[in-house]
Amino acid sequence: MAAPLIAPPGPGSFKKFTPESLSNIEKRIAVEKNKKPPKPDHSSHRDDDEENKPRPNSDLEAGRSLPFIYGDIPKGLVAVPLEDMDPYYLNEKGSS
Repeated sequence: MAAPLIAPPGPGSFKKFTPESLSNIEKRIAVEKNKKPPKPDHSSHRDDDEENKPRPNSDLEAGRSLPFIYGDIPKGLVAVPLEDMDPYYLNEKGSS
């Protein structure tokens, strides 16, 4: 299994959410839906374990202070919708 993409440290990780951002998310969702499901491996049930499933990064949880490695949000991006930095939400269009 490939390691999840992690936003690089520094203020360059902050990207404005644009119509192109949404389009890219929709394309990734479509590609994911069109993938063939993996063949079941009857000798191993590890894939079904909750422990092996991807989870959100608790350091990037809403309402928490950003880790210091990201630095300060650039002034032009304060109070502006940003792309999510957590790879868990890479293919998510929104949250409830």
